[in-house]
Amino acid sequence: MPHFAQHLQSMGITDNARERAILGKWETTYLRPCFERLDPDQQAAFLDLANAHKEDGSGPILGVIRTNGFEVAGVVDPEPNSGGEYAAVCKIMCRINHSPSADRLFDVPSFSFQLRATRSIKCGEQIFVSYCNVLEPASSRQAYLASYGITCACASCLTPTILSDARRIALRASIDEIDDNFETWLADPLLAEDYTIKISLRWISVIEQEALEASDAYRHHLHAIVRAYVALGDAVGAVKYGRILGLWALGQSGREDMLKKMEDPEYHQARPDWEMRVCIDHEEGLDM
Repeated sequence: MPHFAQHLQSMGITDNARERAILGKWETTYLRPCFERLDPDQQAAFLDLANAHKEDGSGPILGVIRTNGFEVAGVVDPEPNSGGEYAAVCKIMCRINHSPSADRLFDVPSFSFQLRATRSIKCGEQIFVSYCNVLEPASSRQAYLASYGITCACASCLTPTILSDARRIALRASIDEIDDNFETWLADPLLAEDYTIKISLRWISVIEQEALEASDAYRHHLHAIVRAYVALGDAVGAVKYGRILGLWALGQSGREDMLKKMEDPEYHQARPDWEMRVCIDHEEGLDM
């Protein structure tokens, strides 16, 4: 393909024409032979997926891939400096509508995508996955989704508010403040024992109101709460919120190792920051 692109460039054609020619080459030379190996039912299901690239030179196969392809994390091109990324089109999962209630995971050992809940989902409730960065303001999310011909109908996009956008911006900033708040709390024995816990619980309340449990901010604030309970020497609190963190990690990675650790009181008690806040309080008391 690089040689074909260089050949087109040497012909002096426009950038737009060159791009359309490259897309067409991908379609006919690489994708069409693979597509023709699918059975008729699979071909029909594939072509029935949405295609937001009908006018840019992408053929019907490449258009469906560009519209519906999920990033295949964990699969790396063996060729050095290739910069290549892999995407997969799923027969069922690519038909799930957009909104943040579940997350997708590519499981390398089984070479398959898995769908995992990021919040409680009621029986009969429709399952969604997020197509965009849910911490972006509504206007940014809508502009990104519009390029795929999608008009999001979730509560935050359907009736966007200044409050919702402000919450998401502040939520992103709150992640950077977690470590500073923790260090301030450790250094100041006059601050309440639940000082950092209350801060993160307040942000978790915002996350739940905005249905952003799939965001990385949820993980950061759950970890901050667990860390605070460990510093207080409170294994019950550490296990309680550690289990929620472990379940979140299970949904993100499909691995149960963090959940098992978080549910084990001895794991928390063996951490180097166990009772760190208690020790500092004691030392301050001795100095007085």
